[in-house]
Amino acid sequence: MESAQMLDILGNGNRRKILQLLSNRPCYVSEISGRLGVGPKAIINHLSLLEQTGLIESHVDKQRRKYFNIADNMRIEVAVSPHFYAVSVHTTPINTRYYLTQDDSETIEVQKAHAASLLAELNRKIQNTKNKQEELARKQQELQVEYSELMDICMDVTDKVADNPLEAQILYALLKNKHSIASLSYHFSLHPTLISAQMLTMAKRGLIEYTIRDNQQYWKILESENETGDEQ
Repeated sequence: MESAQMLDILGNGNRRKILQLLSNRPCYVSEISGRLGVGPKAIINHLSLLEQTGLIESHVDKQRRKYFNIADNMRIEVAVSPHFYAVSVHTTPINTRYYLTQDDSETIEVQKAHAASLLAELNRKIQNTKNKQEELARKQQELQVEYSELMDICMDVTDKVADNPLEAQILYALLKNKHSIASLSYHFSLHPTLISAQMLTMAKRGLIEYTIRDNQQYWKILESENETGDEQ
């Protein structure tokens, strides 16, 4: 699913509340309607959209009651800085389950002891996972700060090496990602021939180069000899 579409779906407050409820346990329509104070018809529409996009799934129990639950582990990241904007969606299927096995010959006390042991194990794993998530978030924050600082320096450098403002803007764009003539033309709302002329001029000055991918040229900042040697 497109990240922009995902943000649109989650932009609705009631849909977010539905996901919050389902993150605790599976629920059925009338239960969700009662908890949120929203009519069943509206809830059904929200659930249908969430199910179509794969965020939730449903199943019917023995009493023919339809339950809804979260389908997968999903993480949505929105990165915004003076030099960067990106939205990414990461989905991981839920494929790890813990089941409490029971033997008819076991006493209730033994079954409770097994359940308590499993609960302690799950708690340990949950705390360990939370610690890893917090460490990852801290590292991502540090990298974002470092990225912003580097891009600030790059703004000064591109202004010094560029012969005109358009060259500086193109160089700055290439620092972020490889681009084709067409994508740069679209990005700057300029005719491709003008962009192409600027690219050839900068290539002759040893600032940029291109690679071929899918029979198309993608331009990038010229790599230094040290970097090329390291790769070899």
